Amino acid sequence: MKTKLDLNTWNRKEHFEFFGNFDEPFFGINTTVDFTKGYQKIKDHGYPYFLYYLHKSLQAVNAIEAFKYRIDGDEVFIYDTVHASATIGRDDHYLWIFFYRI
Repeated sequence: MKTKLDLNTWNRKEHFEFFGNFDEPFFGINTTVDFTKGYQKIKDHGYPYFLYYLHKSLQAVNAIEAFKYRIDGDEVFIYDTVHASATIGRDDHYLWIFFYRI
């Protein structure tokens, strides 16, 4: 499910209008994260690193409303839940498609 965001009452409307005119109106960051506890849990339980990381990332994304905003044309929608999918190569050279749902 998704809900259309009312741009007229959104406190970031001016930012959206300004940056929305850019060819690439998106941004990213790089940061250092202390993953000591997560790494230890992966080692202790034998979890695959990628799947554990993907799971924790999606939990964080779905806990913060602004991370669930998506631009569609000139409108912004808030999704109830953000999902992910990943293609994972296997040792036998076949691919495994992983769909994650929260």
